[in-house]
Amino acid sequence: MTEEAGDAAGADPEKKWTKRDLRHTSAVVICPPSSQWGPIQEIRSFNDKSYARWMPHINLLYPFLLDDDDGDDAPRRNFDAATAVAREALRGIEPFTVTLRSFGRFEHAKSCTVWLHPSEPLEGNDPARRHLANADVDADPPPVSRGITSTQAALERAFPFADHLSSISSHSGYTPHLSVGQWDDVASASAAELALRDAWEPLTFEVDAVYLISRAGADAPFEFKARVPLGAAGGAWRRGDDDDDGGGGEWWIDAYHPPPPPEGARCLRPRPKRRWRGKRRGKGGGGRGDGAP
Repeated sequence: MTEEAGDAAGADPEKKWTKRDLRHTSAVVICPPSSQWGPIQEIRSFNDKSYARWMPHINLLYPFLLDDDDGDDAPRRNFDAATAVAREALRGIEPFTVTLRSFGRFEHAKSCTVWLHPSEPLEGNDPARRHLANADVDADPPPVSRGITSTQAALERAFPFADHLSSISSHSGYTPHLSVGQWDDVASASAAELALRDAWEPLTFEVDAVYLISRAGADAPFEFKARVPLGAAGGAWRRGDDDDDGGGGEWWIDAYHPPPPPEGARCLRPRPKRRWRGKRRGKGGGGRGDGAP
């Protein structure tokens, strides 16, 4: 493995991935189980422009490799090879627990994104501790999940060209976050963040795998294409495997079809048209759509 390109293990032995192979139509993510999406989706359904296209998620690598699964029996070189590379990279990371208990925000030129902060689990079961973490919108956030940062670092070592989230999109390095919506200015985002913190009940879930996801185009929803477990036990699942229920009807098999958003939801606003770049010209960043939440 070099610092400039990743090895396409299991595919063409001469193939090297570079930044030119990246697409905004795929990502590697952590997702809470769908049984816990309810309170997250309640916020996102009205406020998140990407509600209809992205499931609740924490990006680890984005943009990622072109998903070359064309739906027939042709080999899926990129995603099959990437799944194998990711599986090897994550063997040394054991499953861990994450708590979503406070909020943060990113300030952009013309909007602000509010997001849930993935942190270390609370010690003890006292519900009053929520108010200590969420009392002040400007207070220091709780410690970020070490499991997530370790997982992301391991994946970035395996795919060193896919460093957008750690070296390009943020001056402070990789910032784990689960986006819940966008607001038009700092004042409205700050007010929303404070209201959300006051009402939010901490949500805790186990992370035992990461997911390779992709979408067919700018307006299509993302689909789970592969599940890569953490640790030494178990193998990866790929969509199209003979046992395509994941071994028991697991939640990630289902396509992402969220309930219809309410009237006036942000995802119903007309989106600015962007030129579809990348696949035709071979440049990185193709299939950008309107970017990541």
